[in-house]
This record gives sequence, structure tokens and C-alpha cells, in this order.
Amino acid sequence: MVNDGRSAKNRDRMEKMCPGIFRQTGRRVGALVLGCLIALCNQAATADELTDALIRYAMHDYARAIEMLTPLAERGEAVAQVKLGLIYTRGEGVPRDDVAAFGWLSRAAEQGLTEAQFELGVMHRDGVGTPVNGTLAVHWFERAAERGVPHAFNAIGEMYLGHQDVAQDYTAALTWFLRGAQLDDADSLYNVGVRYALGQGVEQDEIEAYKWFDLAADAGIGEIRSRAVRARQAIGEGLMPLQVSKAKIGAREWLRVHGSASASLETLLRRNRPARGTALERHERIQ
Repeated sequence: MVNDGRSAKNRDRMEKMCPGIFRQTGRRVGALVLGCLIALCNQAATADELTDALIRYAMHDYARAIEMLTPLAERGEAVAQVKLGLIYTRGEGVPRDDVAAFGWLSRAAEQGLTEAQFELGVMHRDGVGTPVNGTLAVHWFERAAERGVPHAFNAIGEMYLGHQDVAQDYTAALTWFLRGAQLDDADSLYNVGVRYALGQGVEQDEIEAYKWFDLAADAGIGEIRSRAVRARQAIGEGLMPLQVSKAKIGAREWLRVHGSASASLETLLRRNRPARGTALERHERIQ
């Protein structure tokens, strides 16, 4: 009660000393609330416009989709930016324009959209809409990988197999492929198998190669699955039935425990010494 009395007296004293302060505060609070309401309404309106634009895109009404997406992208809507970037990359409803695509994807990537970050890495890697730059390609792939994009790990690993501005490093490549494999990325699983088949970054081990190709065939679809099946068959032709059985048991064991990411990765990296050479004839067999 004493505190309440003092608070009231203090308030009265402040009103006498500064008679307009509380009325001004009330107006400021009202303005702040109004501003928040306007912002929320604008966000809701933007969300509705974006949804309508994406529906148009899904219906293949590309001209209308571009018309609706462009002002949203110009206002900084990241999803609209990445969608426009992909539209211009693919030439959907407009002539293909890699420079325009690069511009929109760059803006979306800076806002943290992983799809844009990955696509920007591809454009820097391949010199699409911008000069080839391996360093920037790795940078944007890494940004996407930090957010858990599985195929970004594989993309980085492939950069270390040999690319402009990126020194060839089979051990680093294998590390990235293994990280992607732990996210069930079929390309990463396949590339781990290739490293074991060729002895790149690890000692050559055909049983391990078979295991990884088996895992890639199980996880993959389309072309990557077909490549893994062919590679598994090529490796299997040189193995004894007991060795094939061992490889399949290893694949099942990987599926059982690979959720323990850090431990599994360290174990695999320590398993064999880095290889001193490559088996080119094995490469020819599995291609």
C-alpha cells in the first residue's frame, strides 16, 4: 500500500512538472500500435499476393506469374526473387536470361534462402550469368550446407575433385561426400563409393566401394540410381560371394548407425590411410 501511494504521488508530481508528457506518450503508443497494424496488414497482403503468383506459376501461366512476382521481388520478397531467378534460368514464359537470373538469385541468397544459395553456387561454378569462380561457388555451396541442404555437401566435394580456383584434395572431397551421405544424399553416397573404388583419399577397398554403391542404389532415383547399380555390378564381378555378403552387411550396419553423425564420420575418416595413387582402370569399369 505504501508503494502504491508513493507511485500515485510521483505520478501527480510528474504531471504537474510536465503536464503534456502523458498525453504525448499515449499518442505515441497509439501511433506505434497503428504502425504495427499497418505492417501486419501489409505482410498479410504480400503473403496473399505471393500465394496467388505461385498458384499462377504452378498452373504454367508464366506471363501472369512474372507480372505478379516482379513487384514483390522488387519490394524485397525473397521467395519471389528466387522464383523469378529460376524462371529466367529456365526460360519459362520469357527468353532465357542468365544475367537477370543471377541478379534475382543473388538478392535472394543474401537474404538466406538456401535454394538461391545453392543455385548461385552452380552459376559461379559453371560460369552461367557470371564468370567462372570456383572460390565463390564453394562459398555459396557452404552457405547452403550450413543450413543442411544435402546436395550442397556433394557439390562442395566435387569441387575438391578438381575445379578452377579450387586445389584438388581427395581427402577433403571424401570428407564432404561423407557428410552428404549422412543426410542420405544419393550423389554423395555414390561419390564415396567411387573414392573407395579408385583409392582417392582412402586406401582402395572394393568391398567398401560395393557397400556405398549399394547404399546409393537404395537411396537414389532416376539416373543416379542407374549409375550406382551399374557401378555395383562392375565391382561385384570381381568379388567373391562372401565379400559381397560382407559389403551388404556393412550397408545395413551403416543404415542402422549413421544417425550418429560425428562419430560415424570420424570413424570412417580414420579407417584407412590416404592413398598414394589412383586405380584408373577401376574408374573405367564403373563409368
